[in-house]
Amino acid sequence: MMAAPHWVIRAGALLFTLVSGYAFISMQASRAEEIWRSRLKTQEQQSHVKLIGVVNRLRHDWMNDAQILFGYIQLKKFDNLKPLMEKIKTTMAQESNLSKLGIPSLVAYFLQLRVESKRIEVHIELEQEINLGQLPLARGAIENAIRDVFGAVEACSKAEEGEAGRLSLEFDRQDEALLLDCVYEGLYDQEYLARTIRQLFASGTGQVQLEQLKTDEEEAEIILRIPYRI
Repeated sequence: MMAAPHWVIRAGALLFTLVSGYAFISMQASRAEEIWRSRLKTQEQQSHVKLIGVVNRLRHDWMNDAQILFGYIQLKKFDNLKPLMEKIKTTMAQESNLSKLGIPSLVAYFLQLRVESKRIEVHIELEQEINLGQLPLARGAIENAIRDVFGAVEACSKAEEGEAGRLSLEFDRQDEALLLDCVYEGLYDQEYLARTIRQLFASGTGQVQLEQLKTDEEEAEIILRIPYRI
């Protein structure tokens, strides 16, 4: 019996290697796709849970106001109705302006903080409608700056359970820049907050500049300046 030529043996070995390699790559690709789909499903479920939490929190806040309103009516305390109605009207205007900020991920972040943050109570002061997404600013500058400040404040807060500190934020649209005015009221680590904020913004060479930093015993004010892009 004649032995097969060397080139036939080599071709067969090469073909076997190619087929085996293709099968291995296909299995790995299928496995990677399965992992990706699993992670995507998990992320989607987590997003749904967060959304439900936000809706429940908003419903809880509105139900509180409704119960107080009905209580005043039942007790015939009509003198108390006007200030309560003004409060509800202001809250509705604030919520409307918040939804129109123009940066969906930032709006979602603010709403998420209401549900998840246990140490700070966030208040976004929006007396007038402002669309941040239409301002000529570096992409992501506003949201990154706010997340950095809020994260630093929450990390240094010494508020005990049930006594969250109050963190308010105002937007001041000027001719050449947007100012972010953050005020925290409550117990906190002054040294840690001052050091962290300076490390983040004091260089003045980034997209966001530290305009002012005041740290008192139970109150801190941080003003950031974000220049418009020309």
